[in-house]
Amino acid sequence: MIDAEVLAASKPGLILINTARGPIVDLDALTDALRNGQVQAAGLDVLPTEPADPEHPLIKAWANNEEWVDHRLLITPHSAFFTPESAYDMRFKGGEIALTYLAGGRLQNCVNQHLLDGLN
Repeated sequence: MIDAEVLAASKPGLILINTARGPIVDLDALTDALRNGQVQAAGLDVLPTEPADPEHPLIKAWANNEEWVDHRLLITPHSAFFTPESAYDMRFKGGEIALTYLAGGRLQNCVNQHLLDGLN
């Protein structure tokens, strides 16, 4: 989805963040766009290949702290979610949603209510 054509059409100074799926961003195109200044910075929580391909030019430049990418690329290991706070929130919010349903029959955050209508 985010390839050389899309990056070339973007406003200069773009800051690209991908937390969705790795293959959405073409790493070769991003490498070129960072090098030529079209993209100011990028944050990648997902990569097309995980673990990261250490031989890819962008990953290699990041790992070697090359000047052209220094302070312009942030790569996280797709684990930013896994914190003690998020684990607590999952349990707490899951329990809260279950209690709300049991107490009043109301589903919070239901995204497919149309599929449930008429089942009762």
